[in-house]
Amino acid sequence: MGTYDHKQVIADYATGKLTPEMAVGHSLQHIDKLYEAQTAANLSRYELRSKADTLENRVNALQAAVDRLTALVEKFLPKRKGKTSGKPQKDQS
Repeated sequence: MGTYDHKQVIADYATGKLTPEMAVGHSLQHIDKLYEAQTAANLSRYELRSKADTLENRVNALQAAVDRLTALVEKFLPKRKGKTSGKPQKDQS
């Protein structure tokens, strides 16, 4: 059973094309469709939130791994000497 457009139901009721019982029946169908849509939207929102939380946890774990690797690499890199001027140093050989 299909449902009429809610505006058409109101217009038909106002002009007497629908009895009060028919209008209530169509209204209940619309309410049922709204509940179905709301339930689907809530499930979709929950799934999206769950996926976002999972991705956030993965990003945090990856960032921690990058931080550990950076710290490890920095231990083995030679210390850079600070520049005292903007000019390159001449070779003193």
